[in-house]
Amino acid sequence: MADLFPDGLANRLGPLKIVTRSRYLGHHKGTHRSTKTGTSLEFSDFREYHPGDDLRHIDWNVFARTDKPFIKQFLDEQEMRIHILLDATKSMGFEQKWDFARQLAIGIGQIGLKSGDTVTFSTKNEQQEYFFRRKGALQRAALKKFITQIEQPTLHGDFTDYALRHIPKAVTVLFIITDGLEPLGKWEQLFKRLPGICRDCRVITVHDPSEEEPQLQGDIRLLDMETQQAVEVTMTPRSKQQYMDRKSEHESKFLSLAKKYGIQTVRAEVADGILDTVSKKMRLVGWVR
Repeated sequence: MADLFPDGLANRLGPLKIVTRSRYLGHHKGTHRSTKTGTSLEFSDFREYHPGDDLRHIDWNVFARTDKPFIKQFLDEQEMRIHILLDATKSMGFEQKWDFARQLAIGIGQIGLKSGDTVTFSTKNEQQEYFFRRKGALQRAALKKFITQIEQPTLHGDFTDYALRHIPKAVTVLFIITDGLEPLGKWEQLFKRLPGICRDCRVITVHDPSEEEPQLQGDIRLLDMETQQAVEVTMTPRSKQQYMDRKSEHESKFLSLAKKYGIQTVRAEVADGILDTVSKKMRLVGWVR
């Protein structure tokens, strides 16, 4: 069995860090600068001394010049809490989407762990729920092993119906990896509620080339992976174009809904590969640096 996420790939992504504009960070020390002041070594500002303040933080040089006590303030560095939610409905098993989606989850998770952040991951199959929670660079191998061993997606129904139940509380950055094929009405219901759970929500939509422009001709029988319903069709240039137009319309409306509710999106093409998706596309929109 081929290695889903080779060490060489992990090393290429190693220098990256996940960034956020969210002011909500965890309560534990980390590597991300908070808008609060705290006890790091990087100076922030002065403020007047108030009874009860730590005398060790008085700047005696300023006191000598002004005859007033001022307290040194330092930037507070805290951890982020990163959650990755993976769509495991059956359509995600089409062609190479599942392997690519798991690679994205591993890559994002390892970037967070290397930065000292708390990373959680969740998904759900027909028979089992999966949840991972770790912190620290030494846990990167554990994350890779956990996600690699998840079998092919088997969940029936719509991803949007269960997504909210699998997002933990107090998340700084939320990554949702999906193909986005659920009805637009259900996506709108989900998007409405996500900002109340996490202020920095990011959706990565996964696309496979054979899904974008099917290489099919003649009389064929198509089977819906989600509902198992079959339909007989004659694939002509016209019908193929109609399919592509409808898919494009769905994706356009999906992006409009996401923008309406402040949800950020990135389109991830299997053909582009994990490295370009993370280090180029995600960097371009300011998700990593």
